[in-house]
Amino acid sequence: MSNTDVIKRMYAAKGDIKVLRDVISPDAEWDITVGFPHGGVYNGLDTIISDFFSFFGDFDEFWAEGDEFWEVDDHVIALGRYQGKAKATGERFTSRFVHIYTLRENKITRLQQTNDTVQISRALGKS
Repeated sequence: MSNTDVIKRMYAAKGDIKVLRDVISPDAEWDITVGFPHGGVYNGLDTIISDFFSFFGDFDEFWAEGDEFWEVDDHVIALGRYQGKAKATGERFTSRFVHIYTLRENKITRLQQTNDTVQISRALGKS
């Protein structure tokens, strides 16, 4: 399995915790844009799942779709978009992202994310 395949598997899982545990390293770091729901830096798989991915509770639907991928050595860069529907407002949104991943032995060890957070904030009724 290529590193890009690992990232595509995570996106296809749409938040399935079992898959997340399969593809994310126990010592991973998640660096999420401030302004994104639960934005900040998270260290360790359990913290990423419990503290970051809990943002899924704000949405009836939420998923990431990769549109373009570049793999160089142990890094994958993904351009794509988040899509979803906010629970509080019922509003749908599409928001572009860039994800830069580092992988080791088919496990994600780091994510650096940047995102146009405006569309998500609007859907959540925060702007």
